[in-house]
Amino acid sequence: MRKYITVLAMLGVIAWGMPAVAQQEMETTPVAEQTAPVAEQTAPVAEQTAPMAEQAAPAAEQAAPAADSAASAEKEIPSFHLDKMVISATKTEHKLGDVPVATEIITQEDIQARGAKTVQDALRGLAGIKINKSCGSWGDKGKIEIHGMDASQTLILVDGQRAVGGHANAVDLNQIPVEMIERIEIVKGPGSALYGSDAMAGVVNIITKSAPDKPRISVGTSLGSRQTQIYEAGGGIKAGDFGIGDFGVDVNYTQRQSDGINAETDRYIEDMVQGTVQYSFMPQAKLAVKPFYSKNKMDYEGRNQERLGLNALFDWSPDKYSKLNFRGGWFNYQHYTEDKSTDYTGNDYDAEINYNHTLFEHYTLTGGYSYYSKKLDDPGKAYSADQILHSGLLQAELNFAPVTAVLGARLDNHDLWGAEINPKGSLMYKVIDGQEALRLRASVGTAFRAPSLVKLYADGWRMGPWVVRANPDLKPEKSIGYQAGAEYNMSTLLLAKVVYFCNEIKDLINYQTDVEVIPQPFGPPIMRMYMDWDNVSEAMTRGIEYSLAGHPMDKLYLKLGYTFMWTEDKETGKELTYKPQHKLDFSASYRIPFIDVLLVAEAEYVGKRFADEANEDPLGAYTLLNLALSRSLLDNADVFVRADNLTGEKDIADEYDIDGTVVLAGLKVKF
Repeated sequence: MRKYITVLAMLGVIAWGMPAVAQQEMETTPVAEQTAPVAEQTAPVAEQTAPMAEQAAPAAEQAAPAADSAASAEKEIPSFHLDKMVISATKTEHKLGDVPVATEIITQEDIQARGAKTVQDALRGLAGIKINKSCGSWGDKGKIEIHGMDASQTLILVDGQRAVGGHANAVDLNQIPVEMIERIEIVKGPGSALYGSDAMAGVVNIITKSAPDKPRISVGTSLGSRQTQIYEAGGGIKAGDFGIGDFGVDVNYTQRQSDGINAETDRYIEDMVQGTVQYSFMPQAKLAVKPFYSKNKMDYEGRNQERLGLNALFDWSPDKYSKLNFRGGWFNYQHYTEDKSTDYTGNDYDAEINYNHTLFEHYTLTGGYSYYSKKLDDPGKAYSADQILHSGLLQAELNFAPVTAVLGARLDNHDLWGAEINPKGSLMYKVIDGQEALRLRASVGTAFRAPSLVKLYADGWRMGPWVVRANPDLKPEKSIGYQAGAEYNMSTLLLAKVVYFCNEIKDLINYQTDVEVIPQPFGPPIMRMYMDWDNVSEAMTRGIEYSLAGHPMDKLYLKLGYTFMWTEDKETGKELTYKPQHKLDFSASYRIPFIDVLLVAEAEYVGKRFADEANEDPLGAYTLLNLALSRSLLDNADVFVRADNLTGEKDIADEYDIDGTVVLAGLKVKF
């Protein structure tokens, strides 16, 4: 009952619409396309750190946090983020509108406007991307699929460090609290030329907040359906404000709990703490250390997941033509049940160094080396293994306006499966430049995903009733990906994109089952069930994605995205399972005059797909409608209400978490 009273109270506050006497108007924040405040539109030098997994901005010069920007003066019409700086696509700094590789960006303001409280919700609505919100006894709450490829084939990074923890080799996005996020950069297409294994479909780099330019403290709470409760607190300061040097700290804490669909199996409580400690030795040299801890506890089976990480980023610019970036990290992941039948511990260690230098203003050369080590131990299944990987990369950027070309390759050398070389080339041609711009982009590259340690070494390891027979001869999955597209924008009024993509995948790792019957002299025979891994499949995904965004009138922002996709299992000629041929996303953001309420309406259509490899079990299409309202109260508080699945969709085979309408309402106070 409490959550419904809270929701009604939030709606009442919004409808009432306090006079904006002491209130500054918030920016109309379109979904995934908002314009950052003036203070945030210049990408700092500290954000040029781009480690092995696309290093995030060292904190000292990163854009000011959203908490500071929300109270800024009335903003201009959004400009689709085209002036925002990104580093993930090339490991060098480019404006989003000028980067040669297909890239998307989501800012903290976008997340706040939509009332999104999870990373998977923040990523919804982008063309070419499908988010699976699932939960259950493993505790997974969301995964991303790009261009029809599996979630395990997308590399997830947090400040350049590989995120760890999730079922079926795919990272669980729910482990990353949105309050810690400054922005998210999404690079579509093969990314192994820069980032190595797992970047077959693309790379998602989540860049966390740095210390704010002004001291900040914020607290917030949200309540909603399914007994959902979210509590947040954070704060940051730069000690330079007190004249003792450029030293800064930022800390965020989030607690989430929910009963899920079925309280008996889904109920969980999760605590997450993330921080940044930064110091500038001089204007050209900056260090940021980012610790992280989370614990997810589920009632079912007494299942627990703990994550503890440390990520250090150093950025040095000896002159205006050169940059040296270093990143080193450690991440510990534990997954255990009450009876210790699962008692899994993994330790990841990685370090990388990258250097880029610009010659004659037209050539930028980038070179780097990275080291990665992983150790696994599961006493409950009598299993342990480790691996070591050494990698090196070279990249050249040639900028002869109106043409920009990027050519690069990376060598990954593993102690078991050997060496992999993955090249990539990208090209951008500015047909028209200026307030009205037309850009053409094309790229081609190869990528791979290495077999997991379980598949390589875990002979005798159990997966339910099945006993794994490991295969040390497994080869990495490989792909070649193509993209070609056009982008047209007319000042701040219209942005249109069309992209063709194609991914050809081979050596997919699948399992086959085998049942061995052992006769017994007395009594029934013993049945042993085995799971064998092998490189047996080939597949293809291809399609066209369209997106259109614009401002048909003042204070109104519309965005439309559509993906038409073909998939094929090359062995059978059938479509891949759970890959919709049609996906349509629409959103509208409108600031209602007089009451100064931001209304965000979203619609998502997911077309028919198949649940079985023989394509004999089709799943019907479904449509989701979502609505969010938000408003600033004076200068230091924000309130929001969000309702998802207003159409009441449920019983969707591949979307367990979609089960009727859910509501979430929250209040955030800033000091």
